[in-house]
Amino acid sequence: MLRSFARRFRPLFEPSVARLQSWAARKQCSVQALMDIDEANLWFPPDFRDRFGGFHPPGQIRDVRRGFSLDRVRSDMLVLLLREIVVGQIPGAFAELGVHHGWSARLIHHYCPDRRFYLLDTFAGFAAADLKAESLAVGFNEKLAFQDTSVERVRQNIQPIGDTVAFVPGWFPDSATPAMRDDRYAFVHLDADLEAPIAAGLAFFWPRLAPGGMMVVHDYNAWPGARLAVDAFRQQHSVRAVPMPDKAGSVVLLK
Repeated sequence: MLRSFARRFRPLFEPSVARLQSWAARKQCSVQALMDIDEANLWFPPDFRDRFGGFHPPGQIRDVRRGFSLDRVRSDMLVLLLREIVVGQIPGAFAELGVHHGWSARLIHHYCPDRRFYLLDTFAGFAAADLKAESLAVGFNEKLAFQDTSVERVRQNIQPIGDTVAFVPGWFPDSATPAMRDDRYAFVHLDADLEAPIAAGLAFFWPRLAPGGMMVVHDYNAWPGARLAVDAFRQQHSVRAVPMPDKAGSVVLLK
């Protein structure tokens, strides 16, 4: 009976399948590559967006920029977490440790341009001291990398709105300014790859994170230093963590 049903109604479904395949080819993605709340999605629900906001807080339109064209999961994840911060009215500044070219910082800043946003990096690539401190050497964490950056290059990529973005060059945590030490935080993005700076970032920002605040650690399921630093911190402080399925496997820590 099921086979008879399928043969009878198959012509009704075939045009839809062809339409989906054609749409996916035009978008250069699979049918499941975009969230339904993305306006580029074939199933975008405008009524849902109008009532609940979608990527935007209800009743507001935020600048949703795609900082990672090849990792839509990561960019969508960051936007949705920022939305939770805004809707939940979590107080505090933002910070990013490990900026490189500034694409994630651009996304974060343009979604919340009113938030004070500290950008911490050597702006010269990995520090030799951090490379030597790796507990588990796997080749790609034993050599200098990400040296193709500078404060000016990042500034041009971000195109800051107003004066809320603060560039903090130098080796962290020594580079932390008095203002940073006195501040509290709602959202922190750690993308330093190596064990020592990520451990330092967790130790510095977690006590300063507001209740309801979030920390995102990139590369948790890609770089051994990120995994070791986060796991050690979680065991010591009994921190809740939610793994994410973006390309390098971020993990979200909830205060």
